[in-house]
Amino acid sequence: MLLSGDKVVDCVDGIVHEETQLAEDGVDLTVNEVKEVTSPTELDFGGGEEERGDLQVVEPEKRSREDDYGWWNLQGGIYIIDFNEEVKVGEGLGVVTPLERLTSGGSFHSPLLFQGEMDKNPVLLGNPSGLKLKENARISRLMVWKKLAGGNCCTG
Repeated sequence: MLLSGDKVVDCVDGIVHEETQLAEDGVDLTVNEVKEVTSPTELDFGGGEEERGDLQVVEPEKRSREDDYGWWNLQGGIYIIDFNEEVKVGEGLGVVTPLERLTSGGSFHSPLLFQGEMDKNPVLLGNPSGLKLKENARISRLMVWKKLAGGNCCTG
């Protein structure tokens, strides 16, 4: 059964502005950090020679001194994003998908499916013409499915 947003909010810590982030079918997640992959990743069959690419934090830039928040001015390409929010869905199934506000502009991030704690970061594919993200932008929706038989899925 898909939980309503007012139930999903119990699975989330670090919400920036609950009134804005709460949706009927979940909670919107916000961008905390953007990282760029700066070296090749190496993968072999057994994993003994595996080497992940280096990640470099992309710093947001304020448009004026009076601004409280900056913008990430991203070229088209691949990035790794971190959310402000920490998510724990217990025995439920958490699904994080990109919001239409991201995809309608030609950008996308990988969907995430998980149980327990969300410990993965989505891969963001920026529009080939570029993507400008303001700090704390809502780009994703967390939805949670719970088992039909008993228990609060967010607490285990």
